[in-house]
Amino acid sequence: MTGTHGRVELGLQHHGAGRLREAEALYREALAEDPQNIDALHFLGVIALQRGDPAQAVVLISQALSRNSANPPACNNLGLALAAQGKRRAAISAWLDALALQPDFADAQRNLRGNLGGLGRDAAADAHFNQGNAYKDQGRLEEAIASYRNAVAGAPDFAAAHVNLGSALAQQGRHAEAVACFRKALVLEPEQAEAWFNLGFSSYRLGDVASAQAALDRYLQAQPDDRAALMVLGEIHFLANRLDEAAVCVERVLAGDPDAAGAHGLLANIFRNQARHRDALRHYELAILHDRNPVIAFQNLLFFMMCGADFSAAEIHARHREFARRFEQPLLSARPALRNAPDPGRRLRLGYVSPEFRSNVIGYYMQPILENHDRAQFEIHGYFTGPRHDSVTERIASLVDHWHDVAALSDEELAALVRKHQIDILVDLCGHGPGGRILAFARRAAPVQVSYLDYSATTGLSSIDYRLTTEYCDPSGSSEQYYSEKLYRLKGTYWTYNPSLQLPVTELPMKSNGYATFGSFNLYYRITSEVLDLWSRVLQAIARSRLLIVGVPPGSTQAALLERLERAGIARERISIHGVVPYQKYHELIGAVDIALAPFPYNGATTVMDCLWNGLPVVAKAGRETFTTRLGCSVLAAMGLSELIAAADEDYIRIAAGLASDAPRLAELRRTLRQRLERSPMRDFPGFTRELESAYRAMWKNWCA
Repeated sequence: MTGTHGRVELGLQHHGAGRLREAEALYREALAEDPQNIDALHFLGVIALQRGDPAQAVVLISQALSRNSANPPACNNLGLALAAQGKRRAAISAWLDALALQPDFADAQRNLRGNLGGLGRDAAADAHFNQGNAYKDQGRLEEAIASYRNAVAGAPDFAAAHVNLGSALAQQGRHAEAVACFRKALVLEPEQAEAWFNLGFSSYRLGDVASAQAALDRYLQAQPDDRAALMVLGEIHFLANRLDEAAVCVERVLAGDPDAAGAHGLLANIFRNQARHRDALRHYELAILHDRNPVIAFQNLLFFMMCGADFSAAEIHARHREFARRFEQPLLSARPALRNAPDPGRRLRLGYVSPEFRSNVIGYYMQPILENHDRAQFEIHGYFTGPRHDSVTERIASLVDHWHDVAALSDEELAALVRKHQIDILVDLCGHGPGGRILAFARRAAPVQVSYLDYSATTGLSSIDYRLTTEYCDPSGSSEQYYSEKLYRLKGTYWTYNPSLQLPVTELPMKSNGYATFGSFNLYYRITSEVLDLWSRVLQAIARSRLLIVGVPPGSTQAALLERLERAGIARERISIHGVVPYQKYHELIGAVDIALAPFPYNGATTVMDCLWNGLPVVAKAGRETFTTRLGCSVLAAMGLSELIAAADEDYIRIAAGLASDAPRLAELRRTLRQRLERSPMRDFPGFTRELESAYRAMWKNWCA
C-alpha cells in the first residue's frame, strides 16, 4: 500500500495484531505526509493510551476531534483516556458525545454505564441550570446557552440541562447542535418525553424525517393527544406523500381543537394533493378564518386556486387583490427612501429571491441564465430563502457575484438587507408559493420589483411593478385586467429548459405493445374531475388503449381514482398507477408511454418539455385568458406543434385519437422531438438571457425617466 491512506490501513493491520511499534511508525509516516490526518492522530492517541500515557492520548485524540468532531470511536477513546486520568466528568461528556452521534455504540454505552454511579452533582451545576432557565424565560438565549453549558460541564449526567440547552439552541435555529443535546439527554433518561418531542422537531427541521418520525412516534406513546407532535408528524407524512396517515394525524388534532388554524391548513393541503378540491377549499377558508395572522393560509389558498377548474380569471385576480388589501396595504406607508442612482445606462445590481435554489426545476431553470448574464452590465445577487442546501445550491451560489443565505431573516430584515445592497432590480421567483417572501417586496426593497418564473398568476401587490410573460401566455388586450403588475412580454419563450438527466430516447412502445399508451406526469392536484372525465372519453374512443399516470398518492387516493375510472367504463387492467417516483424513474416511465395528456386548466410547462424531450407528443387544451391556462401550450406553440393544442373537448379527443391511429407519425415524432426542442428558444440560453436583460434594462429606464 502507498500513500497516506495506505499507510494508515497497514498501520491498523499491525495495530490489530498487537504490533504497536510497527503501527506507530506507519501512523507517524502518514502524519508526516498529512499533518491534518485525523485517523493517524486518533490511532497514535490509542497507542499512547495502551502504553500507559493517557495525557498524551488526550492531546492526540483531541487534536483529531478538533478537525472532525463527528467521530464516535474517537470520542469513546477520548473518554477512556480521560477516565484513566481520573477525570470522570470529562470522560462521561466524551462518551455522551459518542452516543449522540451513534446511539447504538455498544462500547460507549458500556463505558458510560460503568462510570455514572456515585458521580453526584455539585450545587454549582444546579445554580447554572436555574440561571439558564431565568435567562431563557427572558429571551436572553446566548446567556441561557452559556449557563446550560456550564451546568452540563459540571454535571454531564444532568439530563434536564441537556434538554434545556438543546431547546435554547433550537430557538436560535441551531438544530444540529440541539439534536446532539437531546440525544445525550435520552441516553441518560430514555423515558424523557420532552427530549423525544424536541428531538423529533429539530430532526424534522434538519430534513432528517426518518429520525423525526421515530422520535415523535416514541413521544406519542407517552403523550398520544399532544397536538403539536401530531401536527409535526402529520407534516412529515404529508411531505413523504403518505396522505392518509397525514390526514389521521390532523383529524386527531381537530377532534381536540376544531378551530386549530394550522390543522385546517395542513388538511387543506392534503385534500388538494388528493385532488379533493372542494374539501380543500373548505379547509383553506377555515384556516384563514381561525388564524390570527393568516398570511400563509391565504397564500396556500391563492396557490390552490390556480389549479382548480372552479375559479375564473376574475375570481383569481380578486382574491389576490384581497390579499394585498389585507397584508400589503398596512406596509405601504412605512417605506424608507431608496438611494439608487437614476442612471439609465449604468451597470445594474440585479437580485434574485427564491427558496428553490436547489435540486428543483427552478434551480435548473436559473442555472443557464446565471451562467450567461452579462457581468459588464449586471452585478448579480442571489437571496436564498430556503431551509436546506444541496449540490445545486452550491452551484448556483458559485454563479452569482454575491450570495446571501437569508432564510433566518424576517421579511423586514430581508427588505432592509436588499436596500443596504442597493439592489436596482429585485426579481421574485416564487410569488405566493411555499417559502415565498412576497411581503419583503411589499416593503419596497428595490426601485424595480419583478415577478417571474415560479408563479402563474398575479401577485396582487402594487409593490410588484412588472410581471414577465409572453404574448401567447397573456394575449394583449384581454389579460391585463387580471394583473396588478404591468405585463412585460418576452419574445419567443418565457423560460429555459435545462434537464438534469438525459436518458436515451426509447423505441415507440406501441410497436411492441400493439396498443397506444397515454400518460400523465403532472402533479396530481392538477388532475380535476373535468380532466378525468375527458381522459375517460379518450380511452373509450381508442380501443385497447392504456393510461399510465404518475404522482397519484398511495392508499385511498389511488383507490378512488380506479373506482372513478371503472364507473366511467374503463377496466382496471387498462390503468397503471404510480405514486411520486424518483427523477430518473419519472423519465423512464415517460419512455414507456406513446402520447402524453396534459391536464387543464393548469397545463404545466416543465412536464410538457420533459415529455417532448423524451420524444412524446403532448395533447393539451388551451384557455383563452391568462397564463395559468396557456403556459404549457406556449411550449408547443414555440416548437411549431400548435396542431396538438385543442380549443375544446372534442378537439382534444380528435387529436389524441389521430395520434394513436398513426404509428408512423408517432415514430417520427419520437425520433425528432428532442432535436426540435434543442433548436427551440427554450434551449437558446445566451439568446434568452439577452432578451431577459433587455427587459430588465427597459424597466430600469422607465424608472429613471
